[in-house]
Amino acid sequence: MIKVIIFKRKHISLGFKIEGHALSREEIESTTGDSYDMICNSVSVLSQSVVIGMQEVLKLPIKYEINDGFLSLNLNDLKEEDIEKGQVLLLTFEKSLESLMMSLEASFGKNRRNKYIKIKFEEV
Repeated sequence: MIKVIIFKRKHISLGFKIEGHALSREEIESTTGDSYDMICNSVSVLSQSVVIGMQEVLKLPIKYEINDGFLSLNLNDLKEEDIEKGQVLLLTFEKSLESLMMSLEASFGKNRRNKYIKIKFEEV
């Protein structure tokens, strides 16, 4: 399962942490085929786009960590003006994840969608 934690300070987004895969490799190959791998790919593309946008386009001095099945982005140590610059990307990321989850829920139902991805908001 993909677990997404979005860090907030009041109504300001300060980053996120993503861990896991929608399914194990064995489940993808034996049960469901490549279509479920698209869940991981979608989350990966959306989250990495935020990192690229902040680093390459906005030129913000962000802190992030990326590994297989893991991506963490933290804006907590940035100046308030830099945090504000990143809000459009972070809020777009949140809305895009919500859209992905609604699509999965429409296709497979809420219980099955919850098996693949969960989002939690954490006050920091």
